[in-house]
Amino acid sequence: MLLKRKLNVVRSNRRWVLLGAGLILVALLAAGAWIAFVPYRHVDILIVNGTVVDGTGSPPRVCDVAIRDGKVVALGGWRFFFSRPNLRIDAGGKIVAPGFIDVHTHVEPNIPASSPFVPANFLRQGVTTLITGNCGRSRTDIGGLLGGLEKRGTAINVATLIGHNSVRQEAMGAAARPPTSSEMSRMRLLVERGMENGALGFSTGLAYAPGRFAERTELIALAKVAADGGGLYVSHIRDEARGGIDAIKEALEIGRLAGATTQISHLKCSGPFQWHSSPRRLQLIDEARASGQRVTIDVYPYDRSSTQTDVLLPDWAIRENKTGLREAAKDESTRKKLHADILTKLKENGWKDLKHVILATGKSEWIGRTFAEAPLPAPDMDRQIENLIEVSLRGGAQAIYADMDQSDVDWIVSSPYGVFGSDSAVRDADVAYKPHPRGCGTFPRIFRVYVREKRLLTLSDAVRKASGEAAEIFGLVDRGVLQPGSWADIVIFDMESISDEADYERPFAEPTGIDYVIVNGIVAVDHGALSGKKPAGMPLRKTRLASTSE
Repeated sequence: MLLKRKLNVVRSNRRWVLLGAGLILVALLAAGAWIAFVPYRHVDILIVNGTVVDGTGSPPRVCDVAIRDGKVVALGGWRFFFSRPNLRIDAGGKIVAPGFIDVHTHVEPNIPASSPFVPANFLRQGVTTLITGNCGRSRTDIGGLLGGLEKRGTAINVATLIGHNSVRQEAMGAAARPPTSSEMSRMRLLVERGMENGALGFSTGLAYAPGRFAERTELIALAKVAADGGGLYVSHIRDEARGGIDAIKEALEIGRLAGATTQISHLKCSGPFQWHSSPRRLQLIDEARASGQRVTIDVYPYDRSSTQTDVLLPDWAIRENKTGLREAAKDESTRKKLHADILTKLKENGWKDLKHVILATGKSEWIGRTFAEAPLPAPDMDRQIENLIEVSLRGGAQAIYADMDQSDVDWIVSSPYGVFGSDSAVRDADVAYKPHPRGCGTFPRIFRVYVREKRLLTLSDAVRKASGEAAEIFGLVDRGVLQPGSWADIVIFDMESISDEADYERPFAEPTGIDYVIVNGIVAVDHGALSGKKPAGMPLRKTRLASTSE
């Protein structure tokens, strides 16, 4: 009897233990559910069913992306089961990637003085961040530029470099000589102040006046100021044609001696005598990287370039505000010398005529024509050079140059340390000009040509170059990747239909295949149309970057 009573007590206690254990388990499950689901119940945007390519180079994976307060809060699936987003985007069958970073633009002249900055041609490509101030041309009041964007608003994120040509012009005008000690001090101060106010680095445009006349010691000293402030040395090198090898060596030496991470802008092999030289040019960079120097490049995916017609003129003609060119207009012997020097330079680079140069700006009757046609019909090289001189005397023009071989472009685009830049400003189809299509097509073209058609890049690599790697090179924190805590700059596109529609006859044609562009958690583009929502972009200021000497 006593044994039976004890057994009943044990059974009773066991039931209570099991009940207690069950209650604890339920409590733990409830707590887990709260931890898993509640933080994601209220999100601003939930992107579901998309194939996420996160910008790190990792393989694509199907998962959902939750955005709140301008940032990515989580990636996953089941944890969003009870979410009630303000906007749900079904990205089934589409690619969800970090917004593209255009590392090489020239948008300073396009930024309004009294209204938000809305660069539609970039946004429609999936670009969410621009880096301007390239090729030695920038605002010198970096604080004013970024502060103005902050005050008036911008639909896209904007960062800037401080440009050598602009700094030199402010310190010493158009002088084609070495700076005095006071002028050098002034330039150092301008670069230092620019870095303190948020510039990402120091850029040069050594093919253009007045930077064309700067000696190496000047460039090293100024690049070192940028490096000491945590910035890069970014160079449009002195020559991209016959002297291209030496110009790359110069850029590498400047970066090394300044202790600066070095970025070579729009690397190319210009002119028939330089076609197929890309392996040798890339080898120089490989060797520098192998020695421990931090060197990268950017490229646009076209075999034509675009710049001013002044680059076709000899140094003496454009120095000191083009005094030589003006003298050629008055003196026949000087004009003959100008003609002879232009001819020599063209022949040295392998050109038999000027039919590869197509005018993009100038008088309406010039636009879209070569120097064989404008200003006057010119069947031979000599007459074409006279047309060039005539256009130059009238102020010059922007032109498109059919100066590259496609095989070199392919080599450079697929290099492991290259990122992408359009080398473009804001495009306005209402203005009378016919610009390079890169301003409307660079990033869609990368995915159409190099991922889908030529298969020279994997999807993950192309996204990484267009986003995460670009952010890492330029020191853009929490940008360029899709990870919890990163800013929600996102592009959603169809890999099977993304395409650049712009070409040399229709340079303003909008790309296709891009569904959404999101900037800092706000939809900026919805199926090709600007959303009209309040601009959510930000001016981006530098954080300290490591230099090669560290």
